[in-house]
Amino acid sequence: MLRPVGNIERFSTVRHNLGIYRCVANTARYTASHGPENLPSFIEAALAKVILEHPALCCGIVNEDKNDPAFVRLDTIDVSKRIEYRKLNVSTAEEHDRALAEILEQRHSELWPDTDTLPPWKMIIVESESSSSGGTIFDAIFAFHHAIGDGLSGLVFHRSLLEALNGPGSDELTTKIKIPEAIDLPPAMEKSIDFKISWFFLLTQLWNELRPRWLFPDASPPWTASPCSASNIQNYKSRVKVMAIPAELVPKVLAACREQKATITGLLHGIIVTSLASHVPEALCFASGTPFSLRHLTGLSPTNAMGCQVSGHTSKYTPETISRIRSSTTPEQVTSEIWSIARDFRTSMAAELAGLPNDNQIGLLPYVSSLHNMFESKMGKPRGETYELSNVGSLQNENPEGRWKIERYFFSQSGMGTGAPVSFNVASVGGGPLGITVTWLEGDIEERLVDELARDVEYGLKCIGEGKEVSLGL
Repeated sequence: MLRPVGNIERFSTVRHNLGIYRCVANTARYTASHGPENLPSFIEAALAKVILEHPALCCGIVNEDKNDPAFVRLDTIDVSKRIEYRKLNVSTAEEHDRALAEILEQRHSELWPDTDTLPPWKMIIVESESSSSGGTIFDAIFAFHHAIGDGLSGLVFHRSLLEALNGPGSDELTTKIKIPEAIDLPPAMEKSIDFKISWFFLLTQLWNELRPRWLFPDASPPWTASPCSASNIQNYKSRVKVMAIPAELVPKVLAACREQKATITGLLHGIIVTSLASHVPEALCFASGTPFSLRHLTGLSPTNAMGCQVSGHTSKYTPETISRIRSSTTPEQVTSEIWSIARDFRTSMAAELAGLPNDNQIGLLPYVSSLHNMFESKMGKPRGETYELSNVGSLQNENPEGRWKIERYFFSQSGMGTGAPVSFNVASVGGGPLGITVTWLEGDIEERLVDELARDVEYGLKCIGEGKEVSLGL
């Protein structure tokens, strides 16, 4: 055994064991003007280097169904069995991306088998004639169990893979690699952070969770689509939409955010909430969740180390805010409301970070006697949030002289059976497009609404990038 699974990691082992949440995926497009003659062998040699560089890739998980799950060191890993190759029969970039989304849907819908003896991660190499322009191009999907890594871990993986592809080749390829006995995982988050929970915060959270809602209902509960559904989880089908904001618009969007004293995450919140106000007219208010990293408190490198070290920030959009959006009659007013939400998010997120490690939700996990029971008790009940927005940031091509480069990047995740009914997942590569995926569990939210939200996000960012007002809902 390497070490017991930590509190936030156990959050993911339990969800995986119950089938509620399956995996995270980071997809990068690799390009080279001239590729090797034997691409599979070349990729496998590079992957072998990456595996030995990151202990999280060398471990399995035991006792997912119990209260004492643990990470175990695997003796060997067959590199060839951690890679799957897909050749798409498509002729256009649009068809390629639709097929890529279908591959992601399939991977996000699958559980990791035999996690005690097999590593819970996989790489899928996707090629097609439509993405070829004379050189070598492939999309590499790195899919992994959330307990061994967070969204930033996907960036770390692809940074390491890019370095390995651009590094010196190996004369001999060993398909099966032996894992060193001396590997060591980073400590669990609670070993590095002294979470402090006040009595007021603890009692408030217990009251919100346990109070009889028929007697003490929420004054304005957020609209959260359908209740948590055991049937949807049993028939689990994760859905994915993929879109890319053109590279030439990205610096203009970022410049507009700086001018408005906002972040691109805040801007996206503003656009999504404005879209929801238009397409869900019966809703009085909404709530969102935004994961954020705690690596600045633990010291775990955000660029070179894999691990799951995240928390979440909840934002609520009141009936007054939604009423103002719906009362807007001009594009200027709509755009003003979007930026107002964006600035409010930056302020509230800064306050959350400034208060760490006090009264953070991760600090409450030791008070939960059984996470299995907690998740199972959510069936048939309303969700806590309308949507999740997760931004893992940007990957840079750190070796501009390298033969291989990454030209676009996507982050995606499984539909969350007991979480928000829809997630917006954001990532980018320096100088490239802004990649956005929209993910959900089939049956949890209407696909028609997801399509409308996705179109509005793409339209809203395009307007901001082109210096135009946003006329959503008019």
